[in-house]
Parts: sequence; C-alpha cells; structure tokens
Amino acid sequence: MMEEAIQELKIDKSDWTPVKFGDVVCEPKENAKDIYNEGIEHVVGLEHIDTENIHLTRSGKLEESTTFSKKFSEGDVLFGRRRAYLKKAAQASFSGICSGDITVFRAKENLMPELLPFIVCNDKFFDYAVKHSAGGLSPRVKFKDLANYEFLLPPKDQQAQLAELLWAMDEVIEGERMLFDKTQALLEAARRKMNQGNLEVFIGDQITDLITKGASPKWQGFDYCNEGTLFVTSENVLEDSIDLKEKKFLPLAFNYKQKRSQLMKGDILINIVGASIGRLAIFNEEFETVNINQAVCLFRVNNTVVPEYIVNYLLEESNKDRLLNNQSATARPNLSLKNLSDFKFYLPSKSEQRKRMEKISKIKDSLNNTKSQISSSQSLKKSLINQIF
Repeated sequence: MMEEAIQELKIDKSDWTPVKFGDVVCEPKENAKDIYNEGIEHVVGLEHIDTENIHLTRSGKLEESTTFSKKFSEGDVLFGRRRAYLKKAAQASFSGICSGDITVFRAKENLMPELLPFIVCNDKFFDYAVKHSAGGLSPRVKFKDLANYEFLLPPKDQQAQLAELLWAMDEVIEGERMLFDKTQALLEAARRKMNQGNLEVFIGDQITDLITKGASPKWQGFDYCNEGTLFVTSENVLEDSIDLKEKKFLPLAFNYKQKRSQLMKGDILINIVGASIGRLAIFNEEFETVNINQAVCLFRVNNTVVPEYIVNYLLEESNKDRLLNNQSATARPNLSLKNLSDFKFYLPSKSEQRKRMEKISKIKDSLNNTKSQISSSQSLKKSLINQIF
C-alpha cells in the first residue's frame, strides 16, 4: 500500500525556495572543557555510526584517555566527514561528545530538525561530499564546502508533512528490523538447543573417507581462465551461504590433478585460514567440475549425519568459539584438518536431526523474507528521499 502511494505521489515544488545547505544548517563549535564534571555520558566515534542508518543508537564509554571534546546535542545530525563514501550520518537521540572526524549539523530556524537527517542521507548530498573531500588514504570534507550544497527547501508547513511521511516510512523499517532481530534470536536459541544431548562423537568419525583442503593453482602451475573448473576460494564461503557472484575458473587439468579436493554437491566447506576463518556452508550449487583452494577445507559426512545439522551446530556461537580456540598460534590464523577431525559434537538420531533442521529451516526462511522486505523498504525510502531532495 505504501509503495503504491509513493509511486502515485506528485510533489509540487513550484513554491520551494533554492537554498544552500549553510543557509539552513550550522556547525555548532561547542567544546567540552571538563568532560568529567559536565555530566557527559556518551562518546561517539565513527565506529558508532552505521552506514545508511539515520539512527544513532550506540556510543562509547567515557574514558580518561579520550581526546574527544566536540559537543553535540539531542536532535543534531552527526556526519562522518572522513571517508564520506561510507555514507555515515545519524540523528542523535542523546547529547555527548564526538570525534573530530565527525561534523555536527544543527538545523537553523527555517528548517525543521526532523527533516535534517533526510536532507543529509540522500545520494546527492553524499556524492557532493565525496567530490569535495580532500586527502589521500583518508579523505575528509569540511563544513565550509558542504555549506555550498544547493537544494530546494519546501515551506514550513510542507516540511512538516514530508517529515511525517519520511518518519512513518522509517518506523516501518525499524519495525522490520526489530522483527529480524527477534527472529535471529530464535535461530540462535534453536542452535543452542543442539548442545543438549548424551552422545558425543568426533567429526572425524562421521565422515566418509574425505576431509581435505585444496591447493594453490599458482603453486601447481595453473592460471585462471574464462571457463573450465569452477574454483571456490575462502571469499566465496560466507556464513551459512555460498556466494558465487564473482566466479573464478581454472583449466580442467587442475581439477583432474587435484582429485581429493574435487567438490561435490552436498559437501561441507569451512574456511581454515585468514580473517574469514570459521565461516562454513554447504555447497549446493550445480556445476560439472569444482575444486577448492588451500584456504578452504571440505568434508563429507556419512549417512548417519544430516549435513545441515553439523553446519548449524558449528555456527552456534559457543561451538564456533570452541573450534576457533584450537587454531594454530601463528602470524596467520589457521585450523588444521586434525583440529576439525577431533572436534566433538552431540549427535542425536537422524530423525531427531531432521526434526531440528525443519524448525531451523523455517526460522531461516522467515529471516530471509524479513531481510528481503527490509531491503525493499529501504530502497523505497531512498527513492522517495532522492525524489524530494
């Protein structure tokens, strides 16, 4: 219903006034002189502002070693002026102090504060900020440059109507996010229940005859090509999913040479080296020949184990921590095949495994549906903001 209403929305801008950002927004230059005696409770750095989220919900604790002194008030918009392409801007629901890499925006009398975050959080403003940023690795933009950004300002009565519409859309998205968080909590609880059992076995005892890792094509004298054997790397193995948006291929000769690491549909993959260590998923894609690199391990379970069961068991937070505690203490973290083979887990009957996986599958379906709805609502909101400003 809301999507249809927005598509039919006709915005008459004939009485809107051309303004510059600096005409309706100021940068308050307020600093805390004694942060420990001024009742300051919140310290905000760039890490506390989420990309493309107008809500500031997180902050750090006041530390004696903090160098922050820039003050902001409730209702101000905090804009990440460093690396503006990250699109970090949020309206504060509390007061505090923030990093020097954050610019504080405050609405002037001719602009409703409720509308300010939507003026800032649109593609045109971010593009302008990026274009006027200066610096190499960490480009920054100054308020004096942002002050020249031009847009059309609606009359005050229309500002109120637009703000009401935009915040109503935002409320829908926040409701969907709350639903997502609650469903995620249900998934985590279902996975924790998998730790309840009385039959503990080794992963190594539940595989067929294969627990192996791949090899580097460079070391084997092969180069990438346009077609042939699909080559799966740790970048393709996400948390409980396989991402093949970016595909790599090797000559078929590589696959024939690396017979032990030939991948089959239904195999379990787990990253065993580097920053993504511990991510795992089932490979259910349809390809004639597939192989893996040396940062990925595959194993095939025997017919007493439902593959989804062991994947969800290892994704449970405490079990994943237990597995990663066994990683080798080297410059680059890694799990050995023995680490995986010696990992113990509770194994109920196959019928009980399937029963638990049916429940988890339904929860995951709900998560995916909610995630898709959030994405759709966000796109709709962004489209409306860009249409207005």
